[in-house]
Amino acid sequence: MSDGRPVVVALGQSWNDLKIEEEILARVGAAIVDGRNLPAEHPVWDDVAGVLLGTADRLDRKRLAALAQSGCLGVVRYGIGYDNLDAAAATELGMVAAIVREYCIEEVSEHAVACALTLARGLPFWDRTIREGAWRGSGQPSMHRLSTLCFGVVGFGLIGRAAALKAKGLFGRVLVFDPVVKLSAEDRALGLEAAASLDDLLEAADFVSVHLPLIPATRKLIDAASMARMKPTAYIINVSRGGIVDEAALLDAVKSGALAGAALDTFTKEPLPAADPLIGEPRILLSPHVAWLSDEAAIDLRRLATEEMILILRGEEPTTRVTA
Repeated sequence: MSDGRPVVVALGQSWNDLKIEEEILARVGAAIVDGRNLPAEHPVWDDVAGVLLGTADRLDRKRLAALAQSGCLGVVRYGIGYDNLDAAAATELGMVAAIVREYCIEEVSEHAVACALTLARGLPFWDRTIREGAWRGSGQPSMHRLSTLCFGVVGFGLIGRAAALKAKGLFGRVLVFDPVVKLSAEDRALGLEAAASLDDLLEAADFVSVHLPLIPATRKLIDAASMARMKPTAYIINVSRGGIVDEAALLDAVKSGALAGAALDTFTKEPLPAADPLIGEPRILLSPHVAWLSDEAAIDLRRLATEEMILILRGEEPTTRVTA
């Protein structure tokens, strides 16, 4: 910018004002610019000091290289996942890549458990039959006491653990699998159980709730073979990243009766295309990537991301750096 202040560009965000970011960056004399629809030839790109990245844009190696040439110090992802940011390339190019880890733990874990309760009580079916004038209708879903059901958690990070603890107060059994994070003595004392393998969890759980990042090792982790191991009365819940669950295989499993249904908050393509076949399957509960959302979480996300950017601008280590 002409006034010489460091410039931070916001890309891919869904909010139309940047007042929160502006107020925080003012502490270090930096300015914020809305980069959505900003022409590539705009002079602001010549001296970008940092980028705040939302979900609706992507920074690949080519774009990061251009930013590095302009002196960009780093990128902070508005959120926990960073599959739209090539963190390895950013690191190789000498930039810092960081995320925000602790802004929506309550919300996402609540959403996962809320989906399980909604499906367990057959609420989508009952709502639909009343609206169709059928009152209780026919072919009602199988319903069981929660105390007889097993809630399975795949991925035991901050959100996975929060979901497991919430579910323990409702379901008869909570089973956890994570190839890296192990249950502590405290977790076991609270009644959580560790599955020896993912297959063991899939075979035992009535609800399989996925809480993992999307990385090469987790892409389509829950595939047709995984679903074949599950009970035909079981459900899959995905509030993490769409690519972790094979959507085509899931749709086939639900339509064939191999699974009772599912709840999805994230998708391989977002927004979900209007013609996507998932929309036509009433046994799959859909929400538009809002598991993280609350008034408080939205503010925390923007505040924490901008505070991470300040650390980068100062040459300090961010709270949560990612490198691959």
